[in-house]
Amino acid sequence: MELLRVVDKLGNDTNEIIEREELHNRGKLHNEVTIYIINDKGEVLLQRRSKNRRFCPNKLGVIAGHQSYREDILTCAVRETKEEVGLKIKKEDLHPLCDKYLVEEKYNNHYMYPYYVICNQKAEDFTIQKEELSFVRWYKIEEVIRLIEVGSKEVVFKKDEIRLFKKLLEVTKKDEKESFFLKIKKLLEVN
Repeated sequence: MELLRVVDKLGNDTNEIIEREELHNRGKLHNEVTIYIINDKGEVLLQRRSKNRRFCPNKLGVIAGHQSYREDILTCAVRETKEEVGLKIKKEDLHPLCDKYLVEEKYNNHYMYPYYVICNQKAEDFTIQKEELSFVRWYKIEEVIRLIEVGSKEVVFKKDEIRLFKKLLEVTKKDEKESFFLKIKKLLEVN
């Protein structure tokens, strides 16, 4: 049984703890995280959800999960990353992609806390949670944006999530520039 914390419209804890299925059935507001793993090549790691998943089976998505009643949001992100793809990260590795935002759906009303992590591991070196995932693969961020723009049924992302992938693109471009200047600086220091 997975117990979750109910939050109010401002995202504050209400001190109410409910089992996950009941929480969804009653449309109660709660917290969730998404973790976008990006690499130095301007790619994001997507995972194919298992065909046995209740929501969005066989679709491509990113790491996501519910905040347990016992954990803070960063601990949740660390746990979900380890559970889903076997990547051990620390809280300090997580970078907020943007502020939390409200997602209102029929059964799943929640505040989403999006984070990104930089990792250059090969896709085949991740250890996936077989009950939840079929595989993971690196995708060019621009490719994911195009899939969302055309309304592809291949991905779980909604049109308004394009902004998150555009932010990821900015992050990778910024990192490319910083990396370039660091290389130049090191070359100049050697001479």
